[in-house]
Amino acid sequence: MFKKLIFPLLLISLFCINIPLTHGQLLTEPSGVSTCPSGYSGNCGDYTLDDFVILAINASRIVLGLVGSLALIMFIYGGVMFLISGGSSESISKARKILIAATVGLLIVFTSFLIIKFVLGTMGIVWSGEKLKF
Repeated sequence: MFKKLIFPLLLISLFCINIPLTHGQLLTEPSGVSTCPSGYSGNCGDYTLDDFVILAINASRIVLGLVGSLALIMFIYGGVMFLISGGSSESISKARKILIAATVGLLIVFTSFLIIKFVLGTMGIVWSGEKLKF
């Protein structure tokens, strides 16, 4: 059980550490004095709720893109398994299970994309991720 959780927890921790470092959240001092580097065009400590919504939109884009890419890789793997099965019913059933799992994964990705887009649309937010348009 613990071995299955190591990789996802590692990815989540790296993602959570990388976001504040790359978006300038750690560039402010506790006294409130901004220490933005010269030429930095981002926000230095004065974040609003819109910024967190944009962060969530961008994170969902990244996650859905990665999962979609993994589904494509599984389609390729299942197809190669079909090609090299050599008529063995055991190999063919294994390849069929891989292709079915990749199809279900792709359906989950598309459904989650539609749910996220629907929820954002009902809130009056456009799925661009750069600037919120209400």
